[in-house]
Amino acid sequence: MVEIGVRLVAIDVDFTLIGSDLKISERTRAAIRAAAEAGCVVTLASGRMFRATAPFAEDLGIDTPLITYDGALIKTARTREVISHRPVPLEHAKDVVAYAQHEGLHLNVYMDDTLYVERHDEEALSYMAHAKVGAIAVGDLAAFVKRAPTKLLIITASKEDMDRRLPEFKARFGDRLHVVRSMPRYVEFTAAEVSKGSALAILSRYLGVARSEVMALGDSENDISMLEFAGVGVAVGNAADEVKKAADYVAQGENGDGVAEAIARFVFDE
Repeated sequence: MVEIGVRLVAIDVDFTLIGSDLKISERTRAAIRAAAEAGCVVTLASGRMFRATAPFAEDLGIDTPLITYDGALIKTARTREVISHRPVPLEHAKDVVAYAQHEGLHLNVYMDDTLYVERHDEEALSYMAHAKVGAIAVGDLAAFVKRAPTKLLIITASKEDMDRRLPEFKARFGDRLHVVRSMPRYVEFTAAEVSKGSALAILSRYLGVARSEVMALGDSENDISMLEFAGVGVAVGNAADEVKKAADYVAQGENGDGVAEAIARFVFDE
């Protein structure tokens, strides 16, 4: 039985559930299985597309609503039931597209769980390899984007370039969109009210789980909102400093080892 009342566990994917090898360790898998068998609902909360998140849920054998696209889409793993979809308003999406084109920045556009890019450049190919998804090159994205996309993502040339540009991204778009860094070179643009934290709030209400009964685990800036929402917010050992500051608990273990450590401590009170 669950010892201290954790009923919902939300786990970020990249560099929380998995490391650079993109695999779930046996220790992590066993900890998640034990939590589920003890009565916890275990979900994944990722900036990834649904189609790039669902394979991890399938690997873990969980059929729960998954938080994807940084909270813009909540959809069940196997039955594909949409719980919530909050896309980027078209006029704001067009502004991001125009800005990326003017600055010569690579842009991913996500619609209908499909990835669209202008061309298969180095950034597109790198993203495709990491997420294990294909991308459709459509040429001029400004002409292509005629419907509200689920999310947009800019990839900069380097971490240092992102460090320099991030304040400008937030200053330019932060009053209209949720702008957050998810990986060293990735910045995500979602609707203003969308974040992993707001999605976790929607999911907890949907499941009838109190905020105090939620544990969230993450490593990056886009995880902070759900760590702050959860009754127990956990940063894995490899998390960024600002994430650790926002967490209630910082695991010694990195990636999946931190997940297993947190489940043992807060689900089973070990």
